[in-house]
Amino acid sequence: MPIVSWCDEYSVNVGEIDIQHQKMLEIVNNLHTAVEECRDKSILKGLLIELVDFTHLHFSTEERYMNEYDFPGSENHKNEHKVLLQHLDNLVAAVSSGRYPTFCSDYDVSSDWFLFHVSNSDKNLGNYLNTKGVT
Repeated sequence: MPIVSWCDEYSVNVGEIDIQHQKMLEIVNNLHTAVEECRDKSILKGLLIELVDFTHLHFSTEERYMNEYDFPGSENHKNEHKVLLQHLDNLVAAVSSGRYPTFCSDYDVSSDWFLFHVSNSDKNLGNYLNTKGVT
């Protein structure tokens, strides 16, 4: 069962970003399912690496928009990105070292962070980009 399902309230009204957010939720949900099913650590590690790689791609997309359109909140926004990437790197290291994290203690941070970040920071970015004609 998905931990988070996409709904219109998560939309930032920038097509490329919304599509990437949906993909990130899909990966988070796959990871959640794998943890619930007590899948092998190698599977968890693979899903975490997929999430890290896709998150890097997504953040580079957002940061490209920020740079291209001189987004005034870019410094804070980029700092939020660094915090999540550090958290994800720590999860990969934990699983790599043999620890079997539980979803509640470790992975919920990712989904909670995602929802907070999208609802606040990414919505602000989306609104700004919409004023610049980006949809």
